[in-house]
Amino acid sequence: MAARVALRSYPPSFRERYGGELEALVEDTGAGPSVVADLLVGALRAWLRPVMPEESAERRRRRMQASVATTWVTWCAAMYALPMVGFILSEEPGLTPDLVRRLLDVAQYAMFGAGLILLAGALALLAETSRTGNRAALRPLAALVPTLPTWLIAPFLLAYASIDPISYWVGALAVLGPAAFLITMAVAPAVAVTRCRPPAKVLRLLALSGVAVAFAVTTTGIACVAALTMSTDDAARLITMPILAVTVAASTAALVSSGRGAKAALHREHPVDLGGDV
Repeated sequence: MAARVALRSYPPSFRERYGGELEALVEDTGAGPSVVADLLVGALRAWLRPVMPEESAERRRRRMQASVATTWVTWCAAMYALPMVGFILSEEPGLTPDLVRRLLDVAQYAMFGAGLILLAGALALLAETSRTGNRAALRPLAALVPTLPTWLIAPFLLAYASIDPISYWVGALAVLGPAAFLITMAVAPAVAVTRCRPPAKVLRLLALSGVAVAFAVTTTGIACVAALTMSTDDAARLITMPILAVTVAASTAALVSSGRGAKAALHREHPVDLGGDV
C-alpha cells in the first residue's frame, strides 16, 4: 500500500513514461521501507525537475532552430546596412576618421567570413532535407523568384530615372523592388529552416557557429554606429537614424539569440534517476 502511494506521488508525465518500469522494479525488489523511501525521494526529484527528457530535448532543438533562423536574419540586416553606410561615407570622404574606416574594413571581412559559415550551414540543411525527402519545407524559397528580377534591373531603372527626372515611379520601383527582394532574402530562408525541422545533431553545430556570426554582426553594428555618428553632420544623422536602429537591433538580437542557441547546443542530458537504490 505504501509503495503504491509512493508510486502515485510521481508527476503524471513521469508516471506515463516510467510508471511501468517502477512498478516492475518494486515487484522484483519488494516494497520494504527503504524502497518506499527511495521512491519518495525520486518523486521529489521528479517534481523539482518536472520536464520530461523528450520534452526538454525538443525545446532545446527548437531553441537552436530559432537561433539559427534569427542569426540568418540579423546577418542579412547587417549585410544590407554595411554598403549603405559605405555609400553615405563616400559622399564625404574627408570627414571619416581612419580608425572608423579600418573598423569598417574589419566588419566587412568579418561579415564575409560569417557568410561562408552560413553557406556551409545552408548546405548542411539542404543535405538533411534531401535525405529526409522533406522538400516541401523549401517552398518559402520560391518567393525569391518573382523578386529577384527587380534586384537585377534596379541599376537600369535608376539610370533611366536619372535621365528622365519626371519618371518618379521608375525610381520608386528601382528602390522598392530590391528592398522587397532583400526582405524576402532574409525572411524566406528563416521560414524554410523552421519548416524543415532539422534534428538536433544538425542544428548543434549550426547553433555554435552562430556565435561567430553574431560576433561579425556586432562588429558591423559597432562600426556602423561609429561611422554614422562621427562622420556625418546633424542633418545627415537624422536620415541615417533608421540604419542605426537596424544595426543596433540586429547586433542585440544576434548576441541574445546566439547565446541561447549555444547554451542549448552545449547542454548534455543527465540520466533519469528512477528512485535511488530501487
